[in-house]
Amino acid sequence: MKKRLLSTILAAITSLGLLSQEVPVLMTIAGEEVTLPEYERIYKKNNNENSLNKQTPEEYLELFINFKLKVAEAEALGMDTTAKFITELEGYRDQLAKPYLVDEETRELMIKEAYERLKTDINASHILIKMPSNPTPEDTLAAYEKILKIRDRIIAGEDFETVARATSEDRSVSDNGGNLGYFTVFSMIYSFESVAYNTPEGEISMPFRSTYGYHTLKVNDRRPARGQIKVAHIFIRTPAEMGEEQKEDAFNRIQVVYDSLNMGQDFALMASRYSEDPSSAKNGGEIPWFGTGRMIPEFEDAAYGIENKGEYAKPFKSFYGWHIVKLIDKKEIGSYEEMLPDLQEKANRGDRMQYQTNKYVEKLKAGNGYTDYPEGLEKVYAAADSSLLLGSWDGAMLVNDQTPITKIGTRTISTAEFVSYVVEKQLKGKSRHVQSYVDELYATYTREAVIAYEESILADKYPDFRYIYQEYHDGILLFDIMDQKVWSKAVSDTLGLIAFHENHKKDYMWGQRYEAMIITLTENADLPGIKKAKKKIIKGRLDQDALNAAYCASDTVPCVSIENILVEAGVNEQVDALGGIPGTGAEANSDGSNTFVILKKVRDPEPKELDEARGQITSDYQNFLEQEWIDELKAKYPVEVNRSLLSEINP
Repeated sequence: MKKRLLSTILAAITSLGLLSQEVPVLMTIAGEEVTLPEYERIYKKNNNENSLNKQTPEEYLELFINFKLKVAEAEALGMDTTAKFITELEGYRDQLAKPYLVDEETRELMIKEAYERLKTDINASHILIKMPSNPTPEDTLAAYEKILKIRDRIIAGEDFETVARATSEDRSVSDNGGNLGYFTVFSMIYSFESVAYNTPEGEISMPFRSTYGYHTLKVNDRRPARGQIKVAHIFIRTPAEMGEEQKEDAFNRIQVVYDSLNMGQDFALMASRYSEDPSSAKNGGEIPWFGTGRMIPEFEDAAYGIENKGEYAKPFKSFYGWHIVKLIDKKEIGSYEEMLPDLQEKANRGDRMQYQTNKYVEKLKAGNGYTDYPEGLEKVYAAADSSLLLGSWDGAMLVNDQTPITKIGTRTISTAEFVSYVVEKQLKGKSRHVQSYVDELYATYTREAVIAYEESILADKYPDFRYIYQEYHDGILLFDIMDQKVWSKAVSDTLGLIAFHENHKKDYMWGQRYEAMIITLTENADLPGIKKAKKKIIKGRLDQDALNAAYCASDTVPCVSIENILVEAGVNEQVDALGGIPGTGAEANSDGSNTFVILKKVRDPEPKELDEARGQITSDYQNFLEQEWIDELKAKYPVEVNRSLLSEINP
């Protein structure tokens, strides 16, 4: 749906035409103008200080013209209209657009805000009044009025915990009286965290909304952040249903473990043997680094209460059972630069990411002249019925309704377009109220439409985006047409390759080559005898088997091997040592073996066979085909260049 929406907007934008300032035209290729700034940008990109073969603007011109001619031909052949091309280019565009579709200002502020909040731990209590996942306006008003009255009771002097136990719809209130303990940044949903950090100690916040409903909270305490801590622990379970005898046994067992530790037993060994937390017991009791709000309060207090590394706390009891905790390491909050990667990663998750998106959409709406038209939405309200809640509404009466429902920049969205979206996206059981569900879908649709519109005009707003996108477009076309016209053709056109080789045989010549034999012998071989048999060896009267039979001791067969080689100068040192004169070379010893060379014949330079130089010949044939094709393109498409403008480019 998003891609369809973007395509529609792109088409609308394109149909209006693009306005541009007058810029000098350097050349016209196949009817397409290339401005001086466009050529200069591409020239400098490919001829920077790191370029191996830097060219002048004049020298680079021919390469650029050839490139543009190939792209023009690809477009003339319709290669930019194929499904494969469109899909590939759209994939590149999506990736290219991502950095431009982010509210960097809001993101940076949120990261800095999170770092500042990391420095303080908050202890807060809250009261929650829940709302349905898709509340009606009546649901929202009722919840707000209810939480407001609750707050008024506390402001009037009633005890927060007493009121919380009587009114809060948070299931944990019966255990904690609404007190959430200490927490720090990223421990709570963002809306809750923000109110907590912005409410003075001892005060009651105004009602605020989260994904769960409406809250009011009281900040009980603030303290400097404790930082992060790493511990190992030994755990003995005491579940609620456990009998008194078993609980007594658990207590005795944790005491025995504690006594053993005091007598010098290794903590990791005791944890692996006796801890009933299997995930940490296998690691000697070690658990990952944690900070405020990640563990139950009793565990955190005991862990942070240990002063020195390697020390452990006395056994303590929690709701889950008995614990012994050993301090492994502590670390304070790092500098902003040290924490930045982690803060960036966390800021891009969950409700923080949603907050950034919402802020970004608000900015885009303001910047692109966003307008709602209530008349269109009222029509949808009137037409939608209970079938929408079952995921089966067809929107038949509005599928052709062109009443405007939203306007973004130059793009006006009709009621019919939104109805099409609703029909596609509706889900059974998503909501219990028709109008609320329409509102939810409308909010999502307009958010997507605003971002899609922004994406559609990125090329107008950001020259760098436009340039890189055009490079992707042209690059894909260039690759596809080069593959069709040159690379694959050179490989598959066997007859053409043969003919090219025949016409260019003298371009692929062997230098002077030597036919030689390398004789390798073990120390038990009869070297003098073998050398005397040189002529017979050259004529083939004595092959390797015959030599082994005649010149090896009976218990050392084989002792001779023969390798026939045909090499140019510089390939084999022993052959080169003979200076091109047929005969027998000197012996060389390596790894206990003796070798000598017999130079049989010197061959004059001669053309290489096709298979002997196929790689080079194929490459040259590709260049031949490409040049032949470029000549055809230059004859087919007119090229006009105002070369006098090239002097304005500073290399």
